[in-house]
Amino acid sequence: MLKLVLFDLDGTVMDTAPELTDALNDTLVRHGLPAVEEDRVRGWIGDGAQALLGKALQHVSELSGQRAVSLAEAWAGFAYDYRQRCGTHSTVHRGVRNALRRLRAQGVACALLTNKEIAFAHKLLVAHELTDSFDLIVAGDSLPVKKPDPAVVFHALDALHCGPEDALLVGDSIVDVRTARAAGVPVWLVTHGYCNGSPVGVDAPDRFIDSFDDFDPTHPGAGLGASRLSIAAAA
Repeated sequence: MLKLVLFDLDGTVMDTAPELTDALNDTLVRHGLPAVEEDRVRGWIGDGAQALLGKALQHVSELSGQRAVSLAEAWAGFAYDYRQRCGTHSTVHRGVRNALRRLRAQGVACALLTNKEIAFAHKLLVAHELTDSFDLIVAGDSLPVKKPDPAVVFHALDALHCGPEDALLVGDSIVDVRTARAAGVPVWLVTHGYCNGSPVGVDAPDRFIDSFDDFDPTHPGAGLGASRLSIAAAA
């Protein structure tokens, strides 16, 4: 019986790449470095804001041949830039709000598991009026570890008094798949996110989600963990 759905944030619940790109470019330009394209930023998302900034700094340094700016030098400025940009150019994916309402109406708890730092995650939820949709947030700096460490899932399960067999993780990347597998939780991936890899073989989810409009894991035919669909079958 499904009691808890664990949602990833970036790429799964929201498209945050546009405003992350804006914030990165605010910071890069301040340091005299070239701006980066949104398509490239989409491939860097998933490990938290500090890791994202580090990838951008490494990329532009290699590209331009200019002196590398350290993460320590740039972090405070980027944190300010991203706080200013949070919620300004991001969008909640279609069907997400209704899916969250359906789950809550059915008595299913919802938690957010993100590698994004808590200050940014909270500001995003406030900006998009989603704070009341989640019973728990486990962010990238909430614990000493972050996804794909299964301790993130175990923390949520313990806090919300749920066993792994009664939970489902919904994400967009192989990091989410590996997190769920390590914790013994079924996992579904959305097809609209930032996959950052090929979810095949051991990294294949139990199911793909093309649209949250049809998302209903409480339905008897949902088959949590029952089958793994190939990308070709899901397309």
